Amino acid sequence: MKFMSKILLLMLILANTLFLSGCWNYQEIDRLVLVAGIAIDKSETDDQYLLTVETVDIKGGGESEMNSNTITVAGDTLFDAEKNMSSISGKKLYFAHARVAVLSQDVAKEGAVKVIDWLARNVELREDIEVLVSQARTAKEILETGSKVDQIISFELDRVLKNEKRIANAPEKELWKLISDLEGSSISAVLPAVSLKEVNSRILPSVMGTAVFKKDKLVGFLNGDDTKDLLFIQDKVNGGSLVQNGGGTNNGSKVSLKIFKNTTKLKPIEKDGNLEMAIDIKTTAAIDEIAGSENYIDEPGRLMLEKSAEETLKRSIEDLVKEVQTKYNSDIFGFGAKVKADRPGVWKEIGTMWEDQFKNLKVSVHPEITIKNSAALSQPIKIGD
Repeated sequence: MKFMSKILLLMLILANTLFLSGCWNYQEIDRLVLVAGIAIDKSETDDQYLLTVETVDIKGGGESEMNSNTITVAGDTLFDAEKNMSSISGKKLYFAHARVAVLSQDVAKEGAVKVIDWLARNVELREDIEVLVSQARTAKEILETGSKVDQIISFELDRVLKNEKRIANAPEKELWKLISDLEGSSISAVLPAVSLKEVNSRILPSVMGTAVFKKDKLVGFLNGDDTKDLLFIQDKVNGGSLVQNGGGTNNGSKVSLKIFKNTTKLKPIEKDGNLEMAIDIKTTAAIDEIAGSENYIDEPGRLMLEKSAEETLKRSIEDLVKEVQTKYNSDIFGFGAKVKADRPGVWKEIGTMWEDQFKNLKVSVHPEITIKNSAALSQPIKIGD
């Protein structure tokens, strides 16, 4: 009996040891520099990288507050720059809370794989960190605005990108998805573009548009309107608006349609021995604003507005596809991926020649827009005599 009691006591002690043990990788916070965001540039005078980190300075007291600082250090490689930064600050960089990585145009044009490799190998960085391309002169300028407005700019950019799902002005691209796109042969990568804009006499980052890649090299940018068309094709529109020119007696006035739901389906089809791509779009929207007195709410006006909006969307998407085919020849739409999934036999024959196939691919667009309501007003506002 005493022997059994000793065995039970020993098991209890061992269990408590497991549950009460400290974290194996515990580190004192005052020995770390908390990194909120990363910017990567190339030196103008030599071939070195310039690594900039936005750090979070937490001040205690009655109400703790967080302030932003930036540190920039050069290195022959990004790992070299990271180590040089630690020797300057006297503390270890801690990347687990980093939310964005901003690449300069020079870095992106040279080839993003070198940078992505360093990001992916950092065991502290999360795979869902957002990657962007700066349209400003450098990438570090984007993060440096934080110290001027008492904001953690990296956290703000992350919130903006998450919100883009409802606005459709820029694609959202996390690190793991970027790596998947770069490794694939049937789709080209895109990244959100960030620039600097003046807002109420302050210079702040603005996420708008798309950076277009061919393989891992930046080849150009799409503006906000073209980006929305790109997201329509990719079936990634979950909100936002369509602005349509009015007709009738208010020709030239604007009508805003709020997008509630959208579904896009890509269909590879063979016609007369040639591969074509059909884009079928079904969109549900509501009238959000009418800049005029034309009645688009009653059935005749609503049907006219639906048809007009469909023609506008069809034309803008066709124009975007043609521009990307001729200017960039980069399949950012995922047409190749759809052919590979739906027609594996066809892809086996043409996959190695997809660049030539994509450039000459015939694309047809078939939008169907349904306007379900007119928000809070059941009639247009009319000016009295």
